[in-house]
Amino acid sequence: MTPWPDWIEQELRAKSAGKGAAGQPESLATHTWTVLSRLADFIRLRPELPGRLGKPRLWHCLYWGAFLHDFGKAMPGFQGVLRQDREQRERWGGHRHEVFSLAFLDWIGDGLSAEERLWTAAAVVSHHKDAGEIDELYDVEDEVILACFEGLPATHLAGLHRWLAECGWPWAQTLGLDGLGVTPVAVAPDWEKPFAPYGVRRICHWLRAYRKFIKELDRQKEAAVLVPLLALRGYLINADHSASAHADPLPHVQFSAPQVLTSRQIDPDSLFGHQRQAGDQAGSALLVAPTGSGKTEAALLWAAGQAQNGRPAPRLFYSLPYQASMNAMQGRLKETFGEEYVGLQHGRSLLTLYQQLMERNYEPKQAAKTARNIRDLVKLNYPPVRVFSPYQMLKGMYRLKGYEAQLSDYHDGLFIFDEIHAYEVKRLALILKTIEYLRRYYNARFFIMSATFPSLIQNWLREALNDPQLIEATPQLFQAFQRHRLRLLEGELLDPAHLEQIAQVARRGKSVLVVCNLVDNAQCAYQELSGRLGNDGVHVELLHGRFNQRDRLDKEGLVQKYTGAKSEDRRPIVLVATQVVEVSLDIDLDTIYSEPAPLEALVQRFGRINRRRLQKDLAPVHVFTQPADGQKIYDERLVRGTLAVLQRENGKPLDESAVGRWLDEIYAGEVAASWQAEFQKIAEGFDRDVIRTLRPFQSDPTIEQQFDDLFEGMEVLPECLLETYEKEAKESLISARQLLVPISLGRYHQLKSQRRLWPEQKIYVVTAKYTTELGLDFSER
Repeated sequence: MTPWPDWIEQELRAKSAGKGAAGQPESLATHTWTVLSRLADFIRLRPELPGRLGKPRLWHCLYWGAFLHDFGKAMPGFQGVLRQDREQRERWGGHRHEVFSLAFLDWIGDGLSAEERLWTAAAVVSHHKDAGEIDELYDVEDEVILACFEGLPATHLAGLHRWLAECGWPWAQTLGLDGLGVTPVAVAPDWEKPFAPYGVRRICHWLRAYRKFIKELDRQKEAAVLVPLLALRGYLINADHSASAHADPLPHVQFSAPQVLTSRQIDPDSLFGHQRQAGDQAGSALLVAPTGSGKTEAALLWAAGQAQNGRPAPRLFYSLPYQASMNAMQGRLKETFGEEYVGLQHGRSLLTLYQQLMERNYEPKQAAKTARNIRDLVKLNYPPVRVFSPYQMLKGMYRLKGYEAQLSDYHDGLFIFDEIHAYEVKRLALILKTIEYLRRYYNARFFIMSATFPSLIQNWLREALNDPQLIEATPQLFQAFQRHRLRLLEGELLDPAHLEQIAQVARRGKSVLVVCNLVDNAQCAYQELSGRLGNDGVHVELLHGRFNQRDRLDKEGLVQKYTGAKSEDRRPIVLVATQVVEVSLDIDLDTIYSEPAPLEALVQRFGRINRRRLQKDLAPVHVFTQPADGQKIYDERLVRGTLAVLQRENGKPLDESAVGRWLDEIYAGEVAASWQAEFQKIAEGFDRDVIRTLRPFQSDPTIEQQFDDLFEGMEVLPECLLETYEKEAKESLISARQLLVPISLGRYHQLKSQRRLWPEQKIYVVTAKYTTELGLDFSER
């Protein structure tokens, strides 16, 4: 039977009633046991990690550090705060309990080497605050610390000592950590009396040692030396925060091929060659396969294959470039792994989760509470499968709050990247350098897939992943998946004659996708087509990035209903959209009319056409020749190069297996040279300023600012929705924030100079028309 410290259960608290489980105060023993339980969960995910990192006693230091991490809460002042004792609370002031936990570290000093004692001290003192904050708070005289020991009962000291001596090792055995590198320690037979002067000396000693340790780390240039320390702090933060959130034991998912095939309703005998090869691949890989040929299933089979033969696979991360595609992928992965095992992580995930719960008839307050809980569990690195933006991954590199906890969960992780071509060169350089870092120091494995890779990008990927296996669909499969015939149309999409041509196709009962590069053009095309088709019973829908979250999700749901490849309620529709349709929306329309764009973007747009290959003939995919200047969205050279290729291939069936060669044509010469130079410049700067300065125990506001500078957008509230916002905010701020609309940073500055934007209740309100039909409209129409 596991011993329990009943002698201090009622005497020493860790949480007040407001933060304890079920609204009750939480004892120090209970909280510590929960922290150790969650730590054991994380350890069992990667039991061999200490050996791989060259620190075989890492789990030993962490366990004993976690046992002692809150002993400082026994200070009278801290207990007074929890018990609302005004006198003791004022005496405690702004002191940190983790600093006072250092007073007890030498009770187990004989069970740790000199280095292990220092690592344990670092884990204890850093589990809430960065090193700089602790240094600033405790650059003081001994008397300031000494005063906090006044009134500490000897019975509490005796109770802590007995708890450590009688429960420390049995608890480790109960949690199964005795077989994972945690060993007993020799607890000091007694403590020095009087304790206060002794405690002050030991606190000061360990603070000085910690400061010196941090200075030495600042001079350390070897990432391999720093990674174990990032894990040390990260795992204790993860365990402590999970315990404070009263999270259940970590869920586990077995990544297995039968589970993938059954959930996706796939007969094993019907798998394509590239899917079989992906499932057999050990380690990182690149996949090139035609759109609609089951790349997602191939990626999941790859993940299942990584978990075989003793290779650890504790986490699966699925990365996509757009929020709409992330939301859709979350739904698809839930079908495979179960709802509670798949987390969603992007800038507006809280609003998405809230909307999903409201659609399941939750009451608003309950939906808000549940959405926050789900979002917080993702922040705690709780779900074993996560759909996220690569910018979430970059947070760890830029040392945003909690970065060690985030990075620690990437050890042995599996990462799937879909359509990596969607990122422009600057961001691609940051992503690939991060991938290289995680591959090199975290044993992370990557599966990166696309319908095609230009050689330039493929070379960058090979360098980042140390020459991964290239998996390509067979030429026969590319031929079998040939679904499109290219049609190049002279002029602009918005020409009245072309709009009438589109309307005529829709009147014949065809589902038509119309893609514009700019929201303003999409709104104009939508209005024109709605006017032409208004009396013909044809449904016209508009989808772009300038809708608020509520309207955007409603529209995505309707589009999936009418055009989803597996929908049972399909009907003809004209969908006018921007780039939001390019990735992972599982929709299937009959034809497309698109403004000119780079070839890889066009291929993705074409992928939404004849997806199920049910048309008898090849589906026509139309691209206009104007405007050819990139519209300040794309590199003009890429657009003109694409149009030159399309002119040559006009009228022919689209051979996706040739797209790679076409891309190499487009990216040749000046384009390749300038892209290579820009990529190299950004990659080298990121490596120098961010990766090589990555240190544990200390975030860096200047580097955080560099991360913020990556985002060229913000959210605003249309003036016409202000009254609704204020009303909803009184009931649920999450619900109210669904009314905010994203805009670019350039548009923000333009509106500000026009005095059409003003701050209101921590948001910006914009004077512009907004409707559920059109979204935020800046035109003069």
